[in-house]
Amino acid sequence: MTNRYLLALDGGATKTTMTIRTTEGRELFSATSTSSNYQTVGTEHVQHVFTGLLRSAAAHLPKLHIDVAVFAVSGVDTNQDKKIIAEIIEESTARSPFTFGQILLENDAEATVKGLGENNVSLLISGTGALCYSVIDHNTFRTGGWGHRIGDEGSGYWIGKHIAKAIFRAADGRNEKTALTELVLHGHNVTSTDELYNFIYSSDYTNTRLAELSAYLQKAVDQQDTVAQKIAQRAAKELVLLVTTALKNAGYQSETHTLFLNGGVLKNNCYVRDAIIKSLNETHPNLSIHLCEEKPLEAIFKRGVNELQRIQLN
Repeated sequence: MTNRYLLALDGGATKTTMTIRTTEGRELFSATSTSSNYQTVGTEHVQHVFTGLLRSAAAHLPKLHIDVAVFAVSGVDTNQDKKIIAEIIEESTARSPFTFGQILLENDAEATVKGLGENNVSLLISGTGALCYSVIDHNTFRTGGWGHRIGDEGSGYWIGKHIAKAIFRAADGRNEKTALTELVLHGHNVTSTDELYNFIYSSDYTNTRLAELSAYLQKAVDQQDTVAQKIAQRAAKELVLLVTTALKNAGYQSETHTLFLNGGVLKNNCYVRDAIIKSLNETHPNLSIHLCEEKPLEAIFKRGVNELQRIQLN
C-alpha cells in the first residue's frame, strides 16, 4: 500500500481534529478546530470547520489523491443527519484541491469501534452522553445515544442531573443529606444552594457543565455517601443495559467478544466501572473487558486502513 493516503476526521461536540497520513501511519498533516456537531453549532459552522481544515491541509501539502477519507462525526445518528452532513462534506471536498476515492461518513463512536476491531467487538461510551456499539458478523448494532432530552441514561449529564436533584431535594428535606452538597458547592465556589441554583440556571451553564458534576460522584462514594452510591449503582445498571441489549440485538450467544470502555465516567469513576465489570462478568463470562487506551482519532485512522484493505481485496 505504498503511496496511499488516508484522511481521518474526528468531529466531536467540543473540537474537531483532522489528520492526513500514509497508510503506514506517517503523518503529513494534523490540525484541530472547533465543534462539528451540527445539532449544537449549526450547519454553517460545520461547513466552516470542514472547509477550513481542508484548506489548511492544502496550504501545507501538494495536491494528493486521498484514497479513503473517514469523517467520524458526533450527532450523526439518523439517515436525515447523514444526509445533512454528507452534503456539507461534498461541498467542502469539492472546494479542496485534493481528489477523493472512498468517503465514509459515520457516527464518531461507530467509526471508533470499527477501528478498534473489525469484528466481535463492542464499545461502551459514557461521557457527556452514553451509547454502545456492537459489531458481530460484520453487522453493527447500537443502543442509546438518544440525547439528554430523552435518553443518555448513565452518562455524565445524567449523573450530573441526578447529583443536582439530590442536592436540592436534600435542601428541601425531601432527601437525606449528602456529601455531594459540600463537594459541589465548594467546587463551584459558592456557599449556598441558592447561589448554586442561580449558577445552574445562568445563561452560560451548558449541558457539558452539568455533566461535569459527575466528577464529584466518586469523591462522595469514597466518603461512603449512600446517596452517591445509589446514583452510581443506577448509572452502572443503565450502562450494563446498553451493553446487554446491544449484544442481544446483535445475536450474541456466548462466544469470545471484546468490550472496550471509554468516556470520562468510565475512566474516572472506578465504582461505576467496577460495578459494570462485575455485573457483565456474571452474565456474560466470555466478554473480555478493557478500558480503551487508544485515542479515538487513532482508531478512526485504523478504520480507514481497514476500509482500504477491503477495497483492495475486492
